[in-house]
Amino acid sequence: MLVLGIVFVLILVLSIVVLTKRQLKDSNERKISSELVLKRSFQPPSGPKSEKMIFQIYVLLAAWMMRKNSLKPFEKQSFVVVYIHEKFKVDSLVIANELDLVNETSIHVRSVANWIVQKMPDSKERADLIDFLIDLVFVDGDMIDREFTALIRLGELIGVRSMYIENKVIEFRKRIFGQSNNARLHEIANSGTRRKFALAILDLNLNATEEQVKKRYRALAKKYHPDGNLDLSEEQKMEYAQRFLEIQDAYEELISN
Repeated sequence: MLVLGIVFVLILVLSIVVLTKRQLKDSNERKISSELVLKRSFQPPSGPKSEKMIFQIYVLLAAWMMRKNSLKPFEKQSFVVVYIHEKFKVDSLVIANELDLVNETSIHVRSVANWIVQKMPDSKERADLIDFLIDLVFVDGDMIDREFTALIRLGELIGVRSMYIENKVIEFRKRIFGQSNNARLHEIANSGTRRKFALAILDLNLNATEEQVKKRYRALAKKYHPDGNLDLSEEQKMEYAQRFLEIQDAYEELISN
């Protein structure tokens, strides 16, 4: 009986070791699977455009957009997987893997946009990308200002007119609510208005230089970054996380323009 017990323990330990090694191998393979996600930040690839590169751009921008609004994350992730699977015929598990990678990645939208301009010169292709992001935003039932601002900013960077995005959003809201606040959308789409809002969030005056913007952003990002405020109450953490997102959005807006 003692011998059987020892044998059972040895088998159990061996199984755990094998399973752990397999998990580590799978994790390592997962970490290096993406051509676009390297060293925790987006690195535009060189060489001819490929379908894999394009679907990964879709994943990158989907993750970037989902960070603007945390409502219904599971539904949004599911939408991304299904949409990309149908459009690019990519295995669903591969898409889910890419989403996991991107969630650990710093996404600089201007770098992504520069890649899109170089590799996706067809205006219809870029409009389709914007349409996908609009569909994603409305998975939770509506669009918040942060999401609309992000779409307008991306459109400006890749050459999709703000009026096109504005009209698409209006159509969506009409289907859902029967009406849309067109004046509000038009105000947000105005680059001058967005710049004023962004400067106000960073507590800078209208004549702030790019260096002042960067310096102020670094100071505020350090103050409100979630990793530096682990000792706060849950309510305070949520407030700081919200403020951090606003600071990031404001900085992106000012630097992008």
